[in-house]
Amino acid sequence: MGNSGLPVKRTSLACALLLLSAVEMSAGDIPVAGKRLKPGEAIKVGFFHGGRTDLLLRLYEHGGFARKGLNVEFYAAKLRSTEYQLVPQSIEEFDRGGTDKVGKTKGSELIDGMFDGKFDLAMVGESSFIHSVYAGKPIVAIAELGHDVKGQAGHVFLMRKGLKADKPQDYFGKVLVSRRAGPGDAVFLREYLEHAGVSLADDAVYLAALPKSLAEKERLPKNKVFLAEDVYEDDMRRGMNNGVIDGGYFHLMGVPKNAADFNVVKSLDDFANPEMSLALLICTREFLNANRESLTLLLEAYIERIKLEHGLSYEERTKPRDKGLQMALDFGGLNYPQYDLPPTINAELLNQMARLLRKHRFVGANEVQMGHYVDNSLVLAALKKLNITEKDDHRRSKF
Repeated sequence: MGNSGLPVKRTSLACALLLLSAVEMSAGDIPVAGKRLKPGEAIKVGFFHGGRTDLLLRLYEHGGFARKGLNVEFYAAKLRSTEYQLVPQSIEEFDRGGTDKVGKTKGSELIDGMFDGKFDLAMVGESSFIHSVYAGKPIVAIAELGHDVKGQAGHVFLMRKGLKADKPQDYFGKVLVSRRAGPGDAVFLREYLEHAGVSLADDAVYLAALPKSLAEKERLPKNKVFLAEDVYEDDMRRGMNNGVIDGGYFHLMGVPKNAADFNVVKSLDDFANPEMSLALLICTREFLNANRESLTLLLEAYIERIKLEHGLSYEERTKPRDKGLQMALDFGGLNYPQYDLPPTINAELLNQMARLLRKHRFVGANEVQMGHYVDNSLVLAALKKLNITEKDDHRRSKF
């Protein structure tokens, strides 16, 4: 999966294993610092509930970590809450909290929670990671999680049925949204509008909040495009139901239930490299150095789960299930984010996203090379222990 077609490709397994030997030779020279886990102590992981992380939730539910002798705990917060709670080892039980309300913490908030000592690792989106790197946070990405797949993107631009989206003026007077998340959603919304010919400098107005009613929306000028970014899920749902929202950048997981009222205008594939939309497992460099063995076991369990799911049939993978349980979705050729085998991180994809974040001024203007904040050595060590061979590298599963 995830054949990006980029000049710099995802790390090939043959080259990666050569790199691993160099890493192993120098590992003894790395100073051990930070929190060292005691035998049996829980590895605490900050979790957000979405297509780019739910394979790990399935692994958590099915006891994959315990089979490696690990005690792993996931923690999540409900929408508009700062209190993290232990995620039950049952997706059905977790979903009872309301799938639009549980596990809705932003990546930047999970990173803050990690530095506050609430957990040891965090699952974050690419833009939250990059934003935190630019802010000087001493973090490192140790594995790629789910990502949009080229040709089967998991994110789309929607417009309300009956509205045109053929020329720049069709967006004038319209309220367009992106969901509360890292800055990546807002960036991709802006990239779509530029692709559609809208001048962000001349024609875009950024709203601090959604209009409260259709009457309030009608008072907006008709010669501007109105963007509401970082919108809470409940406010977005309300705006879609009451007609205030005309369109925006959406995750595919919410598209089928909105198909009666909104049309898919473009997929992310049509206006950006979809593989920039990815999630990462992160920690501090100190925690990595102090707990290499435990983290390698954790990644062994993750890799084994990817391999298991890759081996399932199209019917099994796309079978309709509750959020977190369904592995893939064939919605007009579009699909949920998927997981690579092996899950090494391509720093060039992060560099591409960082360029967009700089362009739209979500981070500083100075270029930072993301490769300095990526460490694939644990994934490579796990692959070696599992005897994953070249024939397993980049195995593609259509859905």
